[in-house]
Amino acid sequence: MILKGTITIDGDKSISHRILIFAALANSKSTIYNLSLCDDVKRTIGILRNCNIKIKIGRSSTNVYPSIIKQRVKKFYCGNSGTTARFMLGFLPSVGVGGTVYGDKSLSKRPMKRLIDPLLSMNIKFKNIKNNLPIQFEKSNVQSIKFVLNHPSAQIKSALIFAALSSENQSTIRDPFKTRNHTENIIKYLGGESEKYKKFIIDGFNYTVPGDISSASFIVAAALLIPGSNINIKNVLFNQRRVGLISILGKMGAKIKISNIRMIQFEKVADINVKYSKLLRSVILSKQDVINMIDEIPVFALIACYASGSTLLNHALELRYKESDRIKAIVYNLKKCGAKISELPDGFVVKKSKLLYSTRIKNFNDHRIAMMCEVLCFISTGRFNNVENKIINTSFPDFYKQISKLYEEI
Repeated sequence: MILKGTITIDGDKSISHRILIFAALANSKSTIYNLSLCDDVKRTIGILRNCNIKIKIGRSSTNVYPSIIKQRVKKFYCGNSGTTARFMLGFLPSVGVGGTVYGDKSLSKRPMKRLIDPLLSMNIKFKNIKNNLPIQFEKSNVQSIKFVLNHPSAQIKSALIFAALSSENQSTIRDPFKTRNHTENIIKYLGGESEKYKKFIIDGFNYTVPGDISSASFIVAAALLIPGSNINIKNVLFNQRRVGLISILGKMGAKIKISNIRMIQFEKVADINVKYSKLLRSVILSKQDVINMIDEIPVFALIACYASGSTLLNHALELRYKESDRIKAIVYNLKKCGAKISELPDGFVVKKSKLLYSTRIKNFNDHRIAMMCEVLCFISTGRFNNVENKIINTSFPDFYKQISKLYEEI
């Protein structure tokens, strides 16, 4: 069994959420190519449709027809999508919508007050303020803000930006953590000003979403760890703040080549070649490394089990507030499979291990944990568990299909 061939990946989930909201704010039709249609992005589409925005999904593109925003419901369901929930808490009240944002059991446990507090400073009106969903809000007249992020969260930053874009007065939002900057890049592409945010005219636009680097990371891991594999993934997002995993894998001795690097719509895009890499070595990650690969840490932990020496990852407290407590979930599952891994308050230490897939693993209702375990199952047994489809659809509905395109028996 090897992985061999060339694929393209569905559009980046983070950018897909954002570009849909900007299309809803435009003054005429926008066309989006390669939009992610994972479950999380569908939650954002559903809420925009419930605000009188017409969105037509075609075979090769998605058309967004903006209109006067009129809410059709009083409750806005976000499912498991923390991105949708946080963006909508900034966006909806600022465009004249009142109601309640709520989610599933997992999302309802995720912290929201660190976003609510700066939104209150912008005069966003909330009822019965608390740290978790559901959260009620009223239509609000946004006031400008000068704010410096005190948590490394691109979701919080973007939610504040979406609120600021409804005001005639300028807001300043600084990000000392250098989290992902897709919202700022889209604003540049549409002719607005970044770092100093206020309402600007958005003309209808065309936009092609690059392939999702976070989704690609699971296929990269499988190719690195299956002897004889040699794959190409084309048109992948290569934003400097999203390529932490690729950079670290290079330091670990992984056989990864980047080619055809170009700028499209202020985003860097590239093609990635990955070959089986037998001699991986351990690394110690910096705080910025962690920020630049925050979504890829589960699959990184799996790869680290195959690296000689001892790998240290800390500065990752944010992982405890994702779809699951990802530090706990990573350590639990890899231990069940034989990993020499120890949990830290803000990360873990892992040593080279001999892993065997265990049927006692748990996905913790977390799509990235589920895919980490499925990659290990595939490496160990040559097959998938194939019981994770529903949770994996959260971010990467074509996960099984894409790997099957590359699979060759030997």
